[in-house]
Amino acid sequence: MTDESQTSVDLQFGLGTDIVEIQRFRALDRDAPFFSRVFTHDELTYCRKHTDASPHFAATFAGKESVLKAMNSRRQLSISEIEILRDSDGAPYVCVEENTDVEVLVSLAHSEHYAVAVAIVIPKSQSSNVEMFRKLLNETIHDIIPGQ
Repeated sequence: MTDESQTSVDLQFGLGTDIVEIQRFRALDRDAPFFSRVFTHDELTYCRKHTDASPHFAATFAGKESVLKAMNSRRQLSISEIEILRDSDGAPYVCVEENTDVEVLVSLAHSEHYAVAVAIVIPKSQSSNVEMFRKLLNETIHDIIPGQ
C-alpha cells in the first residue's frame, strides 16, 4: 500500500451495530466451550459476577460483533482479538489487539429480551472529537432501547 492510499484508509471511520437475544445465552450451559472461545478471562469474570449473567454476556457479545463490523473496512479481526471491559464507573471500553491507529468506542444496553451495541472506529487524527462521538453513541443506544 502506498503512503497516499494509506492516508486515505487512515481517514476512514467505521460504524457497527448488533442486537442479540438474551435467551440464547440463558440456553447455554455455564461451562459451554463457547464462552472460553469467545470471551476473555476478564470478560468472563465481569459477566459471571452478576446474579443473572446472561444479559451481560449478550451485551458484551453484541459489543464484540459491533466492533467487528465497524473495523471490517480496516482489517479482518477475530472475535477473540476484541475485549470489552468496564471502567470504574461501569462504562464499557474496547481493547483491540495490535491496533494503534484508531480509537474504538462502544455503547451497550439491554432490555428484558435483547442486548444491543453500537461501535464506532475513529481515526487517531480525529481523537479530539472522541467525547462528541461517545455522546452520540450513548444517545443512539437510548433511542434503540429507551430507559437505558
